[in-house]
Amino acid sequence: MDFVQYKCPCCGAALKFSGTEQKLACKSCGNTYEVSALRELARSENAPGEETLSWENRRETVAAKKTDDGRYICPSCGGEIEADENTASTKCPYCENVVVIRRTLSGRFEPDGIIPFQVEPDRAKQMLESFCKGKRLLPKNFRDKSYLKNLKGYYVPYWLFDCDVHADMSFRATRTRMWSDSNYDYVDTSHYLINRSGNMSFYHVPVDGSIQMSDETTESIEPFDYGSLTDFQPAYLAGYETEKYDVEADTAKNRANERIYNSAEQAMSDTVIGYDTVRATKRSLHSGNTCVSYVLFPVWLFETVYKGKNYQFAINGQTGKMVGELPVDKGAFYRYLFGFTGLGTAVLSLAALLLGGVL
Repeated sequence: MDFVQYKCPCCGAALKFSGTEQKLACKSCGNTYEVSALRELARSENAPGEETLSWENRRETVAAKKTDDGRYICPSCGGEIEADENTASTKCPYCENVVVIRRTLSGRFEPDGIIPFQVEPDRAKQMLESFCKGKRLLPKNFRDKSYLKNLKGYYVPYWLFDCDVHADMSFRATRTRMWSDSNYDYVDTSHYLINRSGNMSFYHVPVDGSIQMSDETTESIEPFDYGSLTDFQPAYLAGYETEKYDVEADTAKNRANERIYNSAEQAMSDTVIGYDTVRATKRSLHSGNTCVSYVLFPVWLFETVYKGKNYQFAINGQTGKMVGELPVDKGAFYRYLFGFTGLGTAVLSLAALLLGGVL
């Protein structure tokens, strides 16, 4: 079975994960369910003697068939859904129900953990709308709010790196004295070589595992609160789109190493005080107790293409932190500029007339 939909045990309608209540919610009958409760329900349905009522059997009734051209049939409305090999959950373009592709998240692609969404769709739209409000140089579709339909909730794949390190670093530092007499100005610069070493631990250094997401964007919406990191359950994906990682852990390690080195250097350089300048000249780390885990983090993502350029705007789906770049309508810019120029010319002309009349 390729598709899974979470149905309300009371009315059979599709369930969606609520970031506010941290539960699966049914818009049809208003009931909410703990993820653990549905998990226990699945266990009970899989108990010996109840195989005919098992969760797997319920999935059989909504299983999707794959067409010859690689599309899937939505188990709710029968519409065709396009899904590539990296798609873990997606929205039906016809009935807008979100389905989870179980096969994509199996085996080595099954996450070790997940941080569920806490920023609800309406709040995310309000945040983006408020950010765009008053920005007169945005393209026309931003003024009529049609852009809001492009805001989507994604579970972005991340790699988390843990390790203990022993650090050895050297720094070049200077102190400068300046004074003057009646004839000359004097500058005396003293140079120092400073060594630092110590042990430190790094916990859950994040690196995104998606080619489509830039490191600049994902690192800018950090930090995530790992207190909300929980065991992965497919039910959390209900209502959101998800892709499995397409950046391997071995590739992500390069960025993790860079971040760990930079953090270690910053921690060491913060102990070199009392100097005018400080510059690292040697950085050496020896790691141990390394661990890599695969998780999904919530991100509201807005993407658009304007004048051939891609723009990406992101909201941390847990904390609400926003980052990104929005397009500028050059035509509106010049109209705005010339409008002010024309107004300024008119004001100056009026002032000249008034001053001329007074004189």
